[in-house]
Amino acid sequence: MRFSVAFAFFILLFSSFVTSAQHLRHKGSLGISYAAASDSLMSTQHLPDSHGILVKSVMPDFTAARLGIQAGDILVSINETDSLYLFDFRKLEQELYEQEPISITYIRNRKKARAVGNVVAAPKEFSKGEVIYGEVPYQRGYLRSIVHKPLGSSRLPAIFYIQGHGCGSVHFADDSLAPVKQLVDGWVSAGYVVFRIEKPGVGESAGTKECVRLSYEEEKAAFQNAFAAFKKLSFVDSTRYFLFGHSLGGALAPLLVAQSGSKPRGIITYGTVVKPWFEHMIDVYRQKPLLYQESYQSIEANTRMMIPLLYEWLVQAKTPTELLQEPDFEAILTSKENPLAYHRGTFFGRSSGYFTELQQQNLTQAWAQAAVPTLALYGEFDSEAISPESAQSIARIVNEVRPELGTYKQLKGTDQHFIKVTSFVEAAQLQKSGQYIQYARRHFNPEILTETVEWMKKFNRK
Repeated sequence: MRFSVAFAFFILLFSSFVTSAQHLRHKGSLGISYAAASDSLMSTQHLPDSHGILVKSVMPDFTAARLGIQAGDILVSINETDSLYLFDFRKLEQELYEQEPISITYIRNRKKARAVGNVVAAPKEFSKGEVIYGEVPYQRGYLRSIVHKPLGSSRLPAIFYIQGHGCGSVHFADDSLAPVKQLVDGWVSAGYVVFRIEKPGVGESAGTKECVRLSYEEEKAAFQNAFAAFKKLSFVDSTRYFLFGHSLGGALAPLLVAQSGSKPRGIITYGTVVKPWFEHMIDVYRQKPLLYQESYQSIEANTRMMIPLLYEWLVQAKTPTELLQEPDFEAILTSKENPLAYHRGTFFGRSSGYFTELQQQNLTQAWAQAAVPTLALYGEFDSEAISPESAQSIARIVNEVRPELGTYKQLKGTDQHFIKVTSFVEAAQLQKSGQYIQYARRHFNPEILTETVEWMKKFNRK
């Protein structure tokens, strides 16, 4: 999950970062907070048929400030794009790169003006150590790597971080208190290099397919490339590294190890699954609602309605086009409730093929083949993992192959995103209220740092 927070300017002043990439460019930033200008506001500016962006605040030293833009201005054009709708403006923001020329037309006191200059780079992440921006070749493009390294020149133990299934960025320059960033900072303080990779089509990665259109095998190949690059870093001790898989990243971890020519010191997973995805999705409809005390009869009716669709999609590998030809399935996929978050051929923000290929992965076999020390973590109130069953199963699988090397641990009062909550219901209410992001920044559970660092120490001897 991506979080947003102020103070990026302050953070930037104290950042220590290096860019080693030669192909990828850094994103740019306007450095403003904003909202869509209302129709009534545009009418008062004598532009009743136009759309604009109201500038609410301007951060010092970024693009807008250097161009003289002020709070209260209304942006009506950027480069060749006129009449700025909010959606179009957000897309334009993502397409800004440092040092590119930019032209902004704006209205101030009912007078139109134009400012011209160059885009200023967006903030970089900061660390108690060193931040290194690199790149990993993939397909015909490159993936952005973000490495946090403790200070010093020696070869260090390291962690390869694997995020979940979503297509959000793992770059947290604008949010030093994002839970994942707090986790990374804790590991760096404990002496570990931490390597993250942006997925294809995400953040500053470029020249690849969009993340939402990738199949599971294509995404796995991206992480395989990144994993190989990680182990070759001059400051990483290639005999002392770990993998950390968050959510579905925990399913990918043993697949990477099983297909790799070397073994890590260990794997840590948090909130992942091990059973086939079709079976997990049945749990989503039959078991997850029980966490919120929903009616058994309603749950059973919904589950029975979903199973045929899930089977045809995940097991029979039917495409969205084929599914929509069945009236009952079309009714589900086009319903207001939209239980599979279906949108233009995607489910839950990923391609249909991503999940059908995930269904084909034998994760039990992958864990047995990986056969390395494993810490399987489960948050007590992780509604995505639903129950501790998968984490417990992973530990058992490892112990069948290598006795006493699989460990299961539950983190009390913790949700899917390493946040302290008191119940499943509280976590859901925070999400619905829109308060979750701010709450999460203040309630990171440091127990995950304690547990992971202490466990890694056992296997981290030279």
